[in-house]
Amino acid sequence: MTLGNVGKGTYAEFAGKRKLLLVPYVAAVRDDAELDALVAAYWEEAFAQVAKLEQTLGAVRHIFHEGVVGEGPGEGAEERVKVLELGNPAGFPHVSAALDRGATLEPTEDAELLRETLDLHRCIAVVQASRSVQDRLVEWFEDARTRRYAFIARRISEAMELDGVGLLVISPDHRVQFDADVGVIYVAPPSLDRINTWLRDHPLGPPAEPPSSPGRPPSAPRETR
Repeated sequence: MTLGNVGKGTYAEFAGKRKLLLVPYVAAVRDDAELDALVAAYWEEAFAQVAKLEQTLGAVRHIFHEGVVGEGPGEGAEERVKVLELGNPAGFPHVSAALDRGATLEPTEDAELLRETLDLHRCIAVVQASRSVQDRLVEWFEDARTRRYAFIARRISEAMELDGVGLLVISPDHRVQFDADVGVIYVAPPSLDRINTWLRDHPLGPPAEPPSSPGRPPSAPRETR
């Protein structure tokens, strides 16, 4: 389900399922005041839609955010919040407000898998001479990314209780395969299209990210225990 295309989700549609609100991760990928304003509007609209969904589905109790690592909900919780503030400054005030209302910022990623994926992405970007090296790096990168997303899916499944409500912030081009009993609601504010349009209209050299992904994951955070 995509919010905005089908209207407000109803509890009956997800009876017996865990409910996961998926908010695409968006960040300003360059220093521009107009883009900053669009990104700020995006997060405002996204969490306004989340608030509407909570009225029928129930309050968000679990927040998952790509780039957030750790061992358990109570271990290193303050450090996770600090890392998130650095990694997603535009969205952080809204996530922080949800935490203040009782939601838990869950450890979402395996730190070593995240570092492996980010390092391979960087290596692919600098390879120029050898097609063979590039092909091997791409194969390794795809394997690491598959393992990373499988780990995220397991974390969500382990943390969310039956009939619970969670929120996942992750890049739009993710490949997480959710369990069958997890009903996913894709939150897509109108400003998401405006950001994509702005990026297409303001090209700046070779694109660092696929056109479908206006944001990028935070830098590899420190592992918290």
